Amino acid sequence: QNDICLTATDCFILALENHIHNQGTSGNTCRYVFEIEGDFNEETLKTTLAQNTASQQMASFALHKDLPLSIPKWRAHTNFNIDVHVYKDDNYLPDYILNKIITSTTAPLFCFDILKRSNGNSTLIFSWNHLLMDGYGAVLYLKQLNSKSFNNSSIGLSQKTKLSYALLKEATKAKFFLSRTSKNPTSGISPELAYQKVHQKIKVISFTKEETDMIDGIAPKMGAKFGRSPYYLACAARGVKSILLSRKQTVSNFWIPVPQNQRKKGAQGPLLGNHLSFLFYRINSNTLNTIDGGVKDINEQMVQQVKNGIPKAYDVLMNYLKRIPTSLYYHLIKGPQGNSLSGFLFTLAEDHPNDLLNFLDHKVTNALSFPPNTYPPGLTFAFMRFEGKLQVMLLYYNEVLSETEANQLEEQLKFELATGQNFIKP
Repeated sequence: QNDICLTATDCFILALENHIHNQGTSGNTCRYVFEIEGDFNEETLKTTLAQNTASQQMASFALHKDLPLSIPKWRAHTNFNIDVHVYKDDNYLPDYILNKIITSTTAPLFCFDILKRSNGNSTLIFSWNHLLMDGYGAVLYLKQLNSKSFNNSSIGLSQKTKLSYALLKEATKAKFFLSRTSKNPTSGISPELAYQKVHQKIKVISFTKEETDMIDGIAPKMGAKFGRSPYYLACAARGVKSILLSRKQTVSNFWIPVPQNQRKKGAQGPLLGNHLSFLFYRINSNTLNTIDGGVKDINEQMVQQVKNGIPKAYDVLMNYLKRIPTSLYYHLIKGPQGNSLSGFLFTLAEDHPNDLLNFLDHKVTNALSFPPNTYPPGLTFAFMRFEGKLQVMLLYYNEVLSETEANQLEEQLKFELATGQNFIKP
């Protein structure tokens, strides 16, 4: 088994680990949560994991760097046990699950927890460090585990970094674009004072199939012509703006990076690594006075960036940055404005696949993909669908949003997404 180099995005995520040092944050830990009908058997899962080549390979990976300027790699060590813990609990995601952090330094970089509910059903939680894979990779991995197929050809591909004048020009283009769009003034949800210890919270907003169909009808009318992401993002940004206004804060521009999946459509791999690029939005607060104003602004920026090849140029830039020491990389990402990396965080996960409505012979009644909630900013909006029903996850910290503000945000978001009309506080 040869070493596998980290992807360009992995190196970016590795640099971000320098940002994550407050107690009580989710760190770089992602979670995929299955709600399952009936009593889920941990022995079946343990046997499946022991027989699955990809699981065994990934469980042996730990980070390794030969020299200060070499690209970090995954190196296989002797096999480790993959943890499967079982608890009896009726809380959706209890604190001991939320506070379980998977670090990038000790293998394995993933584990499973099973919550047994008093009604006889179960919840299965797959937790992993973001460095190991992105959300798309996690779904591909769970599918592979479920089909009990032992294929591991798609585990990871080492990419060579080519260097040339043309590529350097691309990288420079991306760097200038980032500097221009992220310059002050920008607004954010995070309090000025960074807390040493924070307490995480989760809210899930669920829409019915009928409501989701209505949302799909409204989004293009509002100007989201190529996918629904600009509509979701405009509603999220408006919610944050309302909270800042109720705190009597001035709102200028929100600077928001949005991840994009770079795999080919329908690709079955690679499982390992993050294959993402980003689009970057600088949303002018004035365009958010109306929903369609915000959507049009975001949509135009998206079209412009794709036309100017910004995601590709950003990819090249990330490839160039792979070799620089992590602490210096972090310093570059953080930029001059210091603490927060963006106004808030936003991600659109892949729809839960229809060929994963059964997991190891149990019916899956719901599934959610929770990204890490990086603090600061400490507020993440994640959107995904299960069986055609939209679900929105609000991940926040008590120190960033009060209970009242979180409820207000939930109420406004639910109303505006479903109606396309401005929410008026009662």
